[in-house]
Amino acid sequence: MRLLKMALEPKDRLVLQAGCEHPWPCSGKPAIVFHDRGKIFTSERARQVLVDRLGIITEQAPPYAPSAKGTVESLFRWMTQRFERRLPNTSYGVHDAKEAAEAGGMTLEELERCFYQAVVDDYQQDWDKLRRQRKSVLWEHAVAQSGVPQYLGSPDDLKLLLMKAINRKTPGQGYHTSSGNRLSFHGRWYVCPGLLSRLQGREFEVYFDRRDVNVLYLFVEDSYVGEAYCTEFMGSRVSEWEARAMRKHDEIQAKDAREQGREARARTQEEAGSHRKRRGAEIRASEHSRQWDRQREGIHPAEVLERLASVEAKQTAQPKLPPAVPDADPDRPVRPLRIRTLREEPLS
Repeated sequence: MRLLKMALEPKDRLVLQAGCEHPWPCSGKPAIVFHDRGKIFTSERARQVLVDRLGIITEQAPPYAPSAKGTVESLFRWMTQRFERRLPNTSYGVHDAKEAAEAGGMTLEELERCFYQAVVDDYQQDWDKLRRQRKSVLWEHAVAQSGVPQYLGSPDDLKLLLMKAINRKTPGQGYHTSSGNRLSFHGRWYVCPGLLSRLQGREFEVYFDRRDVNVLYLFVEDSYVGEAYCTEFMGSRVSEWEARAMRKHDEIQAKDAREQGREARARTQEEAGSHRKRRGAEIRASEHSRQWDRQREGIHPAEVLERLASVEAKQTAQPKLPPAVPDADPDRPVRPLRIRTLREEPLS
């Protein structure tokens, strides 16, 4: 879907960002998409977008017929033999994965910039021996003769159209919105006040881009009704792969926490079982003492009870000081002071 979006949109912005020396005029809606038997091209979603919405004919390559794929295979050969080997800090010829990563040392932005420059300034300016002209000039001549249909819709509509879609079925099939205007999607909660409550019990579709799952776009009968936001991500960009890795990490941490809690509970139960008899005796003694205290009023007269209460109130627990421990620091040894004895005077 991203490749189709790149084909439909103008590429002037990409040329400026990559710093290309030549323009990139190739844009338009293709009439036929020639593809192999890949999973993405045989999906129902791709058929709906390409055939039903955009009116593009999809043609599948016959099986076991390499001659029918010559046009596409030539691009792969250009990628492996001309583009990859000319990258700065290339790791060509290094077969170890770690050494290849250290030799390459490129970020994704640098790789995209080099790829755009290679396509615009190298591939499209290459000489075609069969037609005896540059490929960019051949494109301009073909456009001048027959023209290329353009996508005339809104760029935002194109983004929503090419997003991945998942059908949220009725509650009978297990997918539904919960109470409190929340939607569960890939193990996380999405909120949209006022909208999800009206979608309870109805069938709708969720559109999202796998590069950023912070926002879900909701459609009812192919009509855009609103979007739902993930409260856990707090507006930050998180891809589907990053979200899956975060969820896996959280599950591992939660499992470790449960194991520690289980060990603590087992230790508590073991200690409780080992001291059961002593604790039972203490409880029985405390209960007997409490019962005798309640019966004290029936044992002594009121005058004696008042005197006993006054005596009990005067008894205060004497605080005990901790034992004196000398400082054991070797840099500051304890030096006992000498005690001078006084001379006793004779009694007169």
